[in-house]
Amino acid sequence: RGQDSHILNSEDEKETVSSVLGEFWNYCKFFIPAAWLGFVYTLLDRWMLQHWSGSSEQAYYAVALNFSVVALLATSSILRIFWKEIAEAKYQNDTERIKRYYLKVSRGLYFVGALVAGALLPWAGEIITLLLGDAYNDGTLTLMVMLLYPVHQSMGQIGSTLLFATEQNRIQVIISLVFMVISMVVAYIMLAPNDMVIPGFGLGSRGLAIKMVVLQLIQVNAIAWFIARIHGWKFEWTYQLVGLGGALLAGWVAQLLVGVLISSNVIVLMICSTVLYLLMMGALVYAMPLLVGLDRNEINDYISKIINLD
Repeated sequence: RGQDSHILNSEDEKETVSSVLGEFWNYCKFFIPAAWLGFVYTLLDRWMLQHWSGSSEQAYYAVALNFSVVALLATSSILRIFWKEIAEAKYQNDTERIKRYYLKVSRGLYFVGALVAGALLPWAGEIITLLLGDAYNDGTLTLMVMLLYPVHQSMGQIGSTLLFATEQNRIQVIISLVFMVISMVVAYIMLAPNDMVIPGFGLGSRGLAIKMVVLQLIQVNAIAWFIARIHGWKFEWTYQLVGLGGALLAGWVAQLLVGVLISSNVIVLMICSTVLYLLMMGALVYAMPLLVGLDRNEINDYISKIINLD
């Protein structure tokens, strides 16, 4: 009997291992074509930029991309926690909890990206001059465009994480594959010289930056639309327009007002502009708390806690 029991236990263990491996394969198999195409997509972007525009445009794009990555630190730090909470809510079949977390986190991080972009974009030329020197001034427009990249990047990462955590990774991979193919075609159009057999615009780093920002905006909203449809939610997009538009408007207004009212060096002007900008954005959030996924009572509670800490 002991031997029979051992045989049964071994068979159960094999079945368990086999089922786990099968489940793992079913979850991960869609990522294989995405990984290969992602490699080609990234390499092709950089190769076309280098081949048709040269090393200087490559440098402008690299600098702008590195600046934009800084704004994603808040998103990277919260993704694992968000994945855990969504997976747990999905296991408990708590759709209301999934919706609450998704709306708060995605809108909050979107607003953080917009906040950073609105503060830095009006000063892009001064930032390049201060940190890199006059030799990189021609890359100012590229930097201005790429400062918008983290805004929707954070929203896209949150949407992708929700799809992964709820085992809807097939949809995420299909969307990624479609947009990578489209992106390679658009990259050619933006970067190719106008004397090619199939002419392009020859825009260099500026064209690549525009391609990255515009296609990402479309892609992350496609992901958000699918998420809303899967869960039976209403797809909302107006908070993106109001949040980013308000941040950019406030950033330019703050820069103009400081430039008119204060006569000082650029660092002092940037500090004063940032303070004024944050006050304006604070007023915007208080007037429209849904921009960050909160309501007025939650905003008041946060203000009360801050006052009490003082």
